[in-house]
Amino acid sequence: MTEYQVFNMMYVGFISNSMYFVGCVLLIWLGFRMANNIYNSPDANMASKIFTSLFCVLVAMMTYYTQQIGAAILGTAVTSLTDIGAESAGRMAVYVDHPLTIGGTVQTLFVVVVLVFQLAITWSKK
Repeated sequence: MTEYQVFNMMYVGFISNSMYFVGCVLLIWLGFRMANNIYNSPDANMASKIFTSLFCVLVAMMTYYTQQIGAAILGTAVTSLTDIGAESAGRMAVYVDHPLTIGGTVQTLFVVVVLVFQLAITWSKK
């Protein structure tokens, strides 16, 4: 496999992963909408709070997993580039361990912050 083919396969993987991420963003937005409706409704029952919380947790798990798939795509590409001896492997390897990379520490923290924000809106009183 050539360097060009490795990058092409990586980009194809990122395209499908990014489309799944767009779906997760829409579900995150829906979670905020549901949480806001509960917050603004004085007669919201316990079942709606529990189901909204469960929905938000599941969306956060899916978003985290989507990020980890992106990290695996990047890691596999770097491994493949290293195996064929491509010069770009060293430069690409820097991105794999960086905290700002896809699936890294900052993205994971962002998912946790969004989840806590959604749950706080759901369970707080107006």
